[in-house]
Amino acid sequence: MKFYNLVFMFLGSTVISTAYADQTAPTEIEKLKSEVAELRQMLQVQQIAGTSSDIQQGQKSKPVNKWLSRSGAEINLYGFVRADAAYQFEGAKGMFNSINSVALEEDANKKSTEDRLDSTLTTTRIGLDFKAPVQNADIGGKVEIDFRGGTDKDTVRLRHVYMTYNNWLIGQTTSNFLSTETSPEMLDFNTPLGGGTTRTPMVRYTDKLNTNTQYFVALEKGNDENRLPAATAKLSYKFAEGAGLVTARGLLQEVRVRDLDDETELGWGIGLGMNYKPINQLILNANYSHVSGDNKFLLATSDNKRYIQRSNDIELIDFDAFTLGATYKFTPQIRSTLGYGSIIYDDNNANGNDHLQQGWLNVMYNPVKPLTFGMEYVYGERETVEGRTGNDNRIEIMAKYDF
Repeated sequence: MKFYNLVFMFLGSTVISTAYADQTAPTEIEKLKSEVAELRQMLQVQQIAGTSSDIQQGQKSKPVNKWLSRSGAEINLYGFVRADAAYQFEGAKGMFNSINSVALEEDANKKSTEDRLDSTLTTTRIGLDFKAPVQNADIGGKVEIDFRGGTDKDTVRLRHVYMTYNNWLIGQTTSNFLSTETSPEMLDFNTPLGGGTTRTPMVRYTDKLNTNTQYFVALEKGNDENRLPAATAKLSYKFAEGAGLVTARGLLQEVRVRDLDDETELGWGIGLGMNYKPINQLILNANYSHVSGDNKFLLATSDNKRYIQRSNDIELIDFDAFTLGATYKFTPQIRSTLGYGSIIYDDNNANGNDHLQQGWLNVMYNPVKPLTFGMEYVYGERETVEGRTGNDNRIEIMAKYDF
């Protein structure tokens, strides 16, 4: 700007001095005025060109991380490659958390579950998120797979498959009755006892009551014998300026027995969960559920029936489930979790498991952002209604690369 001012001052003084020197030379004055106007125009053009060049350079330097489909949807690819290995002193036939089916003492097949080394990469996960604002609506979707499908847990399996339209979701995703966001960290792929990761087909509506409070209501697929879908709801509330989270959940569903003249009872469930960070290094987690007439939504309940038959009537079976855990971060790269979970059935339970419990201790190491290595020790006990017992005793290690 100083250079421009000097130029105009110089030309202006020249014009004035020339006018005083020869007031009878209007032609010369007009010529100088014309030259000043041309110079001003040239400087403006150069200034605009320079600004445009700066903008273009800024745009070129800005990273572009978007992948667009033909229809203009923004696509985000995510997932991880994961390798797991486990040495099992005693336990179940499967590699991951199956405390409900560990071999009982004096079972003929107990030896086959002892002193066994297993490994797998089937927990590897790949997902795609889609987002496409159309007119005044936000349209999105998700497709996520792993390789834990089939009888032998080694084929492609659909985990999450759904589409969203503003606040609505249609498809398959984690049930509202579960609270994975308040579950303590466990290296085991099957999640801790007392919680769950069941993904069901559903229609769900989500909205916020305020900045810290969000609710979810849905109709989900329940047991295959039921005629009606299960109704679920969850309320999520952030507290302590985001350092804490509380969830409250509810479940209502039909429990129908086709072989008993379609006898029907109302199954239900309630749940509470908490995640709290009292200090930066420590995270506390807790989950509690009481369920009546269901063996689908929570982990390790599928071996038990939902009801017992009394003459021509049915009586629903109830149980309590809870999980507790504490995660401590020793350094930015190293953290450890100590946890405990349990399921206790009411006295009216006449078959299957009566009490399940397990504890675990793990260490996770992140040398760099995309890599995670972990080791975990798990010990659990299973007790049936007949008083028979079985133990789960194993060490697991894991290596994961996030992409």
